[in-house]
Amino acid sequence: MEQGAVQLEYPEEPATQQLPKVALACPGIGLVQRGFERLFRDQFDLLEGDLEITLFKGGGRPSQREKVLNFVARNGRVAKWAPLHRLFGRTPMHSECLTFALALLPHLSRGRYDIVHCIDPPLTRVLFKLRALLCMKFRLLYTEGCAMSPADYPPADHMQQIAKVSYDEALRHGLPGNYMTLLPCGIYPERFACAHSRAQLREEHGIAEDVFVILCVAALNRNHKRVDYLIEEVSRVEGKCLLWLDGSLDHGDPGLVDFARERLGERCRITHVASNEVAELYHLADIQVHCSLFEAFGLSIVEGAATGLPLLTHNAPHFQWLLPNPDSWIDMERPGALSARLSFLMSHPEALEALTCAGQVSERFAWENLKHEYLALYRRVAEGPLSKGRRQ
Repeated sequence: MEQGAVQLEYPEEPATQQLPKVALACPGIGLVQRGFERLFRDQFDLLEGDLEITLFKGGGRPSQREKVLNFVARNGRVAKWAPLHRLFGRTPMHSECLTFALALLPHLSRGRYDIVHCIDPPLTRVLFKLRALLCMKFRLLYTEGCAMSPADYPPADHMQQIAKVSYDEALRHGLPGNYMTLLPCGIYPERFACAHSRAQLREEHGIAEDVFVILCVAALNRNHKRVDYLIEEVSRVEGKCLLWLDGSLDHGDPGLVDFARERLGERCRITHVASNEVAELYHLADIQVHCSLFEAFGLSIVEGAATGLPLLTHNAPHFQWLLPNPDSWIDMERPGALSARLSFLMSHPEALEALTCAGQVSERFAWENLKHEYLALYRRVAEGPLSKGRRQ
């Protein structure tokens, strides 16, 4: 078998036109706020009325269609006081996904679900092995949301790619086109509308009207989101400006908080607001900056753009596909490039208009416009083959 090939076993039963029963499984929902969790939460809300779909999550309020499982959360007390993952040389996320998968198994017995849909790679890998061990027949759908190398993808029956760059890379690696579906994340543009004016929001948050607010909505880390680069660049900008960092420290770097205060002092604000409050930040800011050199998708970029907020991203193929506005692209690898652009925009505010593309983004990524494609994806997976395995 060729490297990276998928060995498939076709089902004996005839294809059905009925919508399949789907289990969405994500341990972080109800516990942390990241792109993974927002994607699956929104997807469940979108499709709940159109097919039999159940959300299995780690926290929050349970209901008939939302099940909270008992497991060892990576940031929970059990993991801190009894770090069992160290016995196996793994991470807390691996023990989280293993225990979540074991808690999920009773719900998957007797063929209750046609498809189990995952976005956490370790969870996908564990469920694939448990399915083979217990001779279960559900299809396993994996959404690639990590921008990882195709050589590291977990085994599944079908894969959803949410970015064209990742899809093209997987094809070059040798994965067959019929094994993958390119289907982006969605947003609810109406959720990012705001009843208050910019002036009202600034007054509420204690920000003067003449302060240039630079917003970054991203996890606070160095390696991926490159928040340290952003802090350094803003420190070079003269004049009345405020860097507002809003993001989680889950997979983050707590040292960045002190670093930001040291470099910027009162010209920096650090928060982690609830998802339903992020819209206020988009509407009070002058510009949003995203300094990552790569992304699996970039949900906050799309959200901010949908509100009409001017945006700056790295000049790379993924961001060119995600936000097709050349005025928004700069070389984030070059020291001084961002600070120079921000300084120019502060002194020429009329140039900010060229960095917006609200209508185009809202039309392209609105959940309602993507719903039929997600329903078609589930049909395709339910009628497709069971995989016996692929190179890991």
